[in-house]
Amino acid sequence: MQKIRLLLADDHNILRQGLIDILERYDDFCIVAEAEDGYSMINKYFAFNPDVVLCDIEMPGLNGIEAAQEILEKDKDAKIIFLSMHNSDEYIYKILQINASGLIPKEIIKNELVTSIRAVAGGEKYFMGKTIQEVEKIKVRFDNLKGISDETDSLNLTALEKQILFLVAEGKTSQEISEILHKSKRTIDSHRASIMNKLNLETLPQLIKYAVQFSFTKKNKEE
Repeated sequence: MQKIRLLLADDHNILRQGLIDILERYDDFCIVAEAEDGYSMINKYFAFNPDVVLCDIEMPGLNGIEAAQEILEKDKDAKIIFLSMHNSDEYIYKILQINASGLIPKEIIKNELVTSIRAVAGGEKYFMGKTIQEVEKIKVRFDNLKGISDETDSLNLTALEKQILFLVAEGKTSQEISEILHKSKRTIDSHRASIMNKLNLETLPQLIKYAVQFSFTKKNKEE
């Protein structure tokens, strides 16, 4: 039986040892190296050439996503699974963007951990047991949000108009925005009308929905 060679990357020694204790019970797994941070993960990957990397997202120096991206830029066939407390759709999208292989939560049960490693070693993607269709829907949804942000940038909204959009996303009224920005309510209303005209929006609910999406994608870009 050909063993699946694993690199474990996590800054917590106790967690790494716990994973080793679980995985070494299986005849088809072999732990070839451990890493305690992102830089070490990159060095160990190219030194040991593992079949699958199992790594944390939050690590000192260079986080898991940054380290994985550097590995994948040099070896597009690298198979990397993230084991993390960050398991929202947003993180699934980030991992898809760098073409990594999967995401599983740290509270994962042993059987799913084993299943995910075997699936990825076999060339599949594995995102918390989600189907291919569910993962694709996440990708499409976030691609659309990114498109909204790019579209907004291309419309040359003024700095003030972008500030207003962020505040609209927080549910602020024109009066509240005028007090926060120290502008008259008439000025804020005028700028809101300008924003809606530039974005081709006709109603307040449309503006609010757009503002929420704009705010989300901008904050995501800054991260």
